[in-house]
This record gives sequence, C-alpha cells and structure tokens, in this order.
Amino acid sequence: METLPKDISDYLRAYGTALGDRVLREFPPLHNPSDPVWPEVERLRRKPYPAQVLCLLGVVKRWQQARTAAVIAECGTGKTLISLGAVHTSAHGRRYTALAMVPPQLVLKWAKESFLTVPGVRVFIIDGLRETASARTDTAASTRSA
Repeated sequence: METLPKDISDYLRAYGTALGDRVLREFPPLHNPSDPVWPEVERLRRKPYPAQVLCLLGVVKRWQQARTAAVIAECGTGKTLISLGAVHTSAHGRRYTALAMVPPQLVLKWAKESFLTVPGVRVFIIDGLRETASARTDTAASTRSA
C-alpha cells in the first residue's frame, strides 16, 4: 500500500511531474519559446526578460481569443512590465487608450513604469473616485440646505 505524502514537498516530489503534464495538456501555452517575438515588443523602451516576453505574448494571444487575461505572479517578477508591454504590443503600432485601475499606493509606480516602458506614452491620473456614495449624498444634502 502506498503511503500518503506527509507535506506539500513530498506531494510535489511524488506527483509534480504528473501534475505538470496535466496542466500542459489541459492548458497548452499560447506562446512558445520557439515562436517569433513580435516587432512591437522590440520597440518597448525597457527590454523584458525572455520569460516575460513569453508571458506578455501569451496575454496578447489570449486577448485575441477572449476579452480577458490575468497576469498572476510573485512580487518582483515584472507583472507591471508584462501588462504594459501586452497592451502596447496588442495595439500593433496603432494609437490606443488603456485604463489601469491601480491601488492608491501603486499609482505613481505605474505612472513611472509607463514612462520607462512605453514609447510616447501619456499618463493621466484620475483621483477622487474613492469617495463613497454616502459622502456624496451628505455633500449634496448640505449644499442644498445652505
């Protein structure tokens, strides 16, 4: 009788290869290392690492199939660069408008990375949308009574 793994490390040692094979079978990569890199990627001001290019072009190809994609990775892996590069690359050299909904503490980081990454980018920061409905109602009520 086979013993059960005692922790996640044992589980992955025992079943990791089979899990990886199943993931690749059910979710084949959209962009492979042997596929050509699109010219728009080469025009980015910052050059992504090869793994980031694979992810970036995977996102672009996903957008061709569906209207949604997600970039999920550890901190420091370049999610912002991948996202900016995917938006720029998917435009195929045409002018475009993009909206990034970013937590308040990351707004300036996103703006800075946009300038460093996307050629000719213009950034507009929209603030003040955090106001609650009750605050708007309170303000409107006090304005009417004045």
